[in-house]
Amino acid sequence: MDDESVERTGDSTAGAEPSSTGDRHIDQILAALGRLDDLPVLDHADVYLDVHDRLSGELNPQQKLREAGAHGSS
Repeated sequence: MDDESVERTGDSTAGAEPSSTGDRHIDQILAALGRLDDLPVLDHADVYLDVHDRLSGELNPQQKLREAGAHGSS
């Protein structure tokens, strides 16, 4: 059987519980992705953008400070 004849049925991890990163804050942010199944596809981009922004702020706190204007300028 060649690759083109295999019917794709979607992501094999759909509906699976997300694994823990070991960081409570990151896990809480990623938990928002669990809402995607309950939202219309048109709303998915908003969730992804929110998760991206929150992860960026959590993983790069200096960026969060710059965006808030806390860069030392008077």
